[in-house]
Amino acid sequence: MDDEIIEFVIAQDRKYSMEHLWFQQKEQRLMIGVSEFLRVEIGDILRVILPQADTEVDEGGSLFSLWTADEKIALTSPFSGVISDVNGEVEINPDLVNDSAYNDGWVILLAPHELEMNPDDKQFLENLLDHNESVKYLAALRLQPP
Repeated sequence: MDDEIIEFVIAQDRKYSMEHLWFQQKEQRLMIGVSEFLRVEIGDILRVILPQADTEVDEGGSLFSLWTADEKIALTSPFSGVISDVNGEVEINPDLVNDSAYNDGWVILLAPHELEMNPDDKQFLENLLDHNESVKYLAALRLQPP
């Protein structure tokens, strides 16, 4: 069995979902983007399909879609809330997601209803993984047989 080495960065100042999205709290909103791990796994992102700003999103509802050469991937939200802003630059230039996943390649800003009710509540982020938990989760994924 050949061991394939995959290199990617996991930003330490973010939380991560099991779908490999990153989340960074910005006041009462969450900036959301695609982790480098997901980008490496699916290949170069050729197109990003964004929702309209001010769109209501249910927990488990669609946030945005990514297109690669092989597939279209719909990514879902772990929170209900309102999409307060979108990064239109990633629709014009999807290489921002490929080349700058944790900076210029951010995708949307979500205002979760949980933060509207209690802006100081950090517990609603508990179902997301921190940097170290994400590393362990990814290592476990790589060790599972196909």
